[in-house]
Amino acid sequence: MHEEEKKYANALNYVPEFGPKTLEKIRVTFGSFKKAWEAEIREYLRIPNLDKKSLISLDRIKKEINPDKELNNLEKEGVSILLSEELPTSLKNTPSAPEILYIRGSLPPETYNFLGVVGTRRYSAYGKEATTGIVENLAGHNFVIVSGLAKGIDSFSHETAIKNKIKTIAVLGSGLSPKVLFPKENKRLADRIVSEGGAVVSEYPYEMKANINSFPQRNRIIAGLSKAVWVVEAKEKSGSLITANYALDYDRDVLALPGSIFLENSKGTNGLIKQGAATITSAIDILNIFGIESENCISEKILDLSEMENNLLKEITEPIQKDELIRKTGLSAGEVIPVLTLLELKGAIKDMGGEIIKIAK
Repeated sequence: MHEEEKKYANALNYVPEFGPKTLEKIRVTFGSFKKAWEAEIREYLRIPNLDKKSLISLDRIKKEINPDKELNNLEKEGVSILLSEELPTSLKNTPSAPEILYIRGSLPPETYNFLGVVGTRRYSAYGKEATTGIVENLAGHNFVIVSGLAKGIDSFSHETAIKNKIKTIAVLGSGLSPKVLFPKENKRLADRIVSEGGAVVSEYPYEMKANINSFPQRNRIIAGLSKAVWVVEAKEKSGSLITANYALDYDRDVLALPGSIFLENSKGTNGLIKQGAATITSAIDILNIFGIESENCISEKILDLSEMENNLLKEITEPIQKDELIRKTGLSAGEVIPVLTLLELKGAIKDMGGEIIKIAK
């Protein structure tokens, strides 16, 4: 029965005007997607707020689409389908859960720690270092990184997860077909996610191109799959903040990376912190939010330091107050504070309530 329903759910999903809410109404009205597909067009008039344009599209799709053939094509491409009742519990219980979800790869067990990681495409070196430095230190704790496969922060979170044997899920704003996968530059990354035991998912028909509305809509799936959503870098108006708002609506934890008050990319995250988002400056912060014992569990490995990081580290010969260190260097707070945050992410220093302690030798 499930396979029959998937076949017809997929066929009906080809109607451009049928979003998840409309598909739900159709399923409830007719009792099944199979019965809906077999029904006369005029029977759809029973469904409230269904406009004439959608009925014209439905009539066209019913003439063009062979449900059996379309399902066979998906199976040949290694794509499976989950219907609403089969979705992971966290996603299924959201107010706007998808009626159909296409999957390449495997969804990790629901017992894992699902963390959404989102951020700007136009990232800074600080944002990149924070993403890679924190995500890699989550290895060994059954985390799943959920993101959107976009350029920038999304890509870094997926790549770092793969490198450190952490499962990862990419939620697309396009269909799963290589012909339309967006961004096209990340086709290879999508393949790596699947080959390393993760999944690439979408609620859109296999060959549907991304559009201006599909990205905000897919953000609710990122939030729905995640127990917490970490916003790394975001401007005041950003798609990442849409994901954060969905997370709030779904009663998820919202986390944010603090940044310089002088940077556009930090205005969105600093704004989230002012509104009550948890401040993330190390992997330990995330482990604590997930209720994972963090003592002695973070790797002591120190990444290569930049010239400025090395210069600043040399100034910390003994425990020193942050304000005193800023005066000592002769630099501005906007220059010093982001570097201190990176040094802490890399395990070189520890900020103890404003007192900076050097850890690295």
